[in-house]
Amino acid sequence: MTKQFLPIALLAIVASSCSPKSANTPIDSLTQKRDSLSAIMEIVRAEMREIDDDLAILDTTRSFSSVTIVDVIQDTFSHSFKVYGNVKSDQSVKIYPETAGKIEGIYVRGGDQVKSGQLLASLDADVFKATIDEVNTQLKLAETMFKKQSRLWGQKVGSEMDFLQSKMQFESLQNRLETIKKQLDMTEIRAPFSGVIDKVYGKVGEYGSPGMQILRIVGNGPLSVEMQVPENYITSIQKGQKVDMNFTAIKMEKEGLISQVGDYIDPSSRTFSVSVNLAQNNSNKVIKDNMMASVDLRDYVAYDAIMIPNKLILQDTKGVNYTYVFLPKNKEIGTVERRNLSLGMSNNDMTEVLDGLFKTDKIINRGIRSIQSGENVKIY
Repeated sequence: MTKQFLPIALLAIVASSCSPKSANTPIDSLTQKRDSLSAIMEIVRAEMREIDDDLAILDTTRSFSSVTIVDVIQDTFSHSFKVYGNVKSDQSVKIYPETAGKIEGIYVRGGDQVKSGQLLASLDADVFKATIDEVNTQLKLAETMFKKQSRLWGQKVGSEMDFLQSKMQFESLQNRLETIKKQLDMTEIRAPFSGVIDKVYGKVGEYGSPGMQILRIVGNGPLSVEMQVPENYITSIQKGQKVDMNFTAIKMEKEGLISQVGDYIDPSSRTFSVSVNLAQNNSNKVIKDNMMASVDLRDYVAYDAIMIPNKLILQDTKGVNYTYVFLPKNKEIGTVERRNLSLGMSNNDMTEVLDGLFKTDKIINRGIRSIQSGENVKIY
């Protein structure tokens, strides 16, 4: 409505309120007058708003609340949750003797670099060596008897039973000798792979047995981060997903890919296992077996999502989420408009907006908590 048309509109409303047709009863008359005055007030308010807007643009001395604005963000939105895991090595093993005996020697110390097959420790082998000498003596006699019986049997002299008994005795002693040699080998404890001696537990002179740990060796094999994830995420976590790992002890952050997702739910903790393999490179050499890492696992991703910073989301007393957008009148002056929001997932910085904003909207940033909807503000 134009400013010139306002008096005509007011006269028309006043004239209609005084029309004899509307004066049926006193109540009807008063009601009609009240409605007419309300309509006049609405027209006046609209005219005043229009004048105020014009003044806001033209009056350079007028004071407005100053605000800043930011664009609505349209990008890939992801949500993560944090779990803690431990670094595990495929080549971190405890070394136990394979046979019993007194520890005769330990030839390495903690921190020593060793090669695969290197002798690390030995047990007393005197009994096995003496047994080998005894069996060798018996074996020589058995071999002589077997050769003699073989010649006689070849000449059809003697009985087949004598031949078979000599053969069995000879082969039995051969097998026994091989067994004792293997037992002798067990008294020598060798490195199963190349690596570093992490710790030495045994002492020379102690009695070693298959249940007694003597050494621990850590190899240069691949490392992985193993973690337990609550079962309610079982459908969200898949092999190949990207994760962010933070090794707080050494202040190192790394990205990785999930290499394995367990199919078994632990009935006591209601969790399943997830593994992330670590690449074998120089930067990962500072990561050690059993080191702890906090891991951010992504359980939700939305592409081309509309999102805004969490700090720009307000909430009224009824629990309705909203924000304020800037509707420009010129380059500097504009009007504040409230927008109620339907929200999706939130992460540490951003929240996905499902409804209530358009990608072209300008959101009020600084000053958002000191303005009201419908207020004219100035950008600075």
